[in-house]
Amino acid sequence: MGSPADPDRFSNLPRLLINDAGYVLNAPRHWDRSDWVTAGASVVAVLGTALVLDHSVEQSMARHANGSWDSKAKAIQNLGGPPSVLIAGGTYLAGVAFKDPEVRATGIDIMATMGIAQLLLVLPLKAVVGRDRPDEGTGTHTFHPFHGGQSFPSSHTTQAFALASVISEHADQPWVSALSYGLAGLVGLARVEQRQHFLSDVVAGGLIGTFVGKTVVAHHQNVRSDARSKVTVSFAPILQPGGYGISLAMAF
Repeated sequence: MGSPADPDRFSNLPRLLINDAGYVLNAPRHWDRSDWVTAGASVVAVLGTALVLDHSVEQSMARHANGSWDSKAKAIQNLGGPPSVLIAGGTYLAGVAFKDPEVRATGIDIMATMGIAQLLLVLPLKAVVGRDRPDEGTGTHTFHPFHGGQSFPSSHTTQAFALASVISEHADQPWVSALSYGLAGLVGLARVEQRQHFLSDVVAGGLIGTFVGKTVVAHHQNVRSDARSKVTVSFAPILQPGGYGISLAMAF
């Protein structure tokens, strides 16, 4: 499927999501050795966390729960919920209002990343894995594939890291990356504190959000580059009685 001529128009978002889904699914075909090593390390990190840390961290959170941290966690976790969608939409509208193409592109990339991460990876994985949440009290290794269980991976954490990764890629500033990923990490920690997810759930969500965010931004940069390269300029002489000149035509 061809890429939209202008990926940064909101009206192109549905077509863009379909195009991005295909690109994300096919991304492993173009990985080199270092990419596969990173992917393998990510899988090991999730499995290792699940086997070694999930139980102890969940028990620790349950023992040290307190009202002050609980209220803070409830507020922080919202960064991975509906407010993150509002941030994406607000970023896009700000780019349109101030005629800033970089800000507009950031908003579009956030929306596309969130849509792809949730629809293509998080929701199917939740259904296939079917892991019970910590607050159900059934332990860290209770799974009911295709029959409930919404713990793995963490949707809120995926959303937060999707937002963080896109902002980081566009800003390309170390302090912005540190702040963005730091806040996203707090969202994951808050979900563990709220006993909605085990630690491995949020590790998986963070990896998914980051992977999709970086992949989508890289893909869209290529699309934008192709769109700009399609601009052509032509000149033609004008000869007429009493004068002459040159006509300039630009095609987009």
